[in-house]
Amino acid sequence: MGDYQYVIHLGHALPPNIIRIISGNFRVRRRDFSDVIIIEVENGPTVLFSAIYYEPRPELLSRARDALSNFIKLGINPFIAYSLPYKFYAQEIAETLNAPIAPGPITGCFINFPIPSTVLFIGSGYFYPLTFKLLKPQTTVYLFDVFRGVVENVDNVYRRYLAMKVKAIQDFNSARSVGIVISRKPGQYRPDLIEALVNRLRRLGKEFVIIDLNEVSPDYVNNLPVDAVVNTACPRIGIDDLDRFMKPVVNAGDVLKSNALDLSNLLVW
Repeated sequence: MGDYQYVIHLGHALPPNIIRIISGNFRVRRRDFSDVIIIEVENGPTVLFSAIYYEPRPELLSRARDALSNFIKLGINPFIAYSLPYKFYAQEIAETLNAPIAPGPITGCFINFPIPSTVLFIGSGYFYPLTFKLLKPQTTVYLFDVFRGVVENVDNVYRRYLAMKVKAIQDFNSARSVGIVISRKPGQYRPDLIEALVNRLRRLGKEFVIIDLNEVSPDYVNNLPVDAVVNTACPRIGIDDLDRFMKPVVNAGDVLKSNALDLSNLLVW
């Protein structure tokens, strides 16, 4: 970062989980200006984080109202959540449905409000809406992509990930040799988990080796000379990427639980 005087980031203004990572790695001074946040890094650049939103288009809003008309007919009053680019669409849809809206966007695995019983997520892809299911499985979560005009209950997708997760845990239980993978990626470096994991694997009678990687990816993991891998980096690796790994990958939280098949919160570290 020392090669640049200024860095401009367009996208998320600055989620609380990201500022914690930045503050943990650099000494910074922060200034807030509505949807623009400026971070001055000591002996480094000045970084400007600017939020960017989709501007609501009338034809897409009309399609959204048609697609979501069943919510009104059935008397469903969902809690509106969204990823940041869809903020203005979420506000319009919340007004149409007369529904409560989240105080801010969700980013990655970070949700800064209590998870309600029914969520209508405005965005695209399954990553964000699945976060609600992974943290609170009993929640009903609908995904609505304004550009495709499609409403979808993500339960079937969640169950597919759940099946892969259960299989990975069962295969790990049968594994003889295990690799404990440490990631050097900022925000995912968790050496504090090693001692507890080593003690746990010893009690389970497993052979183990500690593996230091810059990134936990299938390219590295699939070639490791072990039967199974314990991931200490982002817990989404041991969920979202399971169909990309050729050997069982479980998260540190899965191993350290008293019951590895307790699936009430799959994002526990």
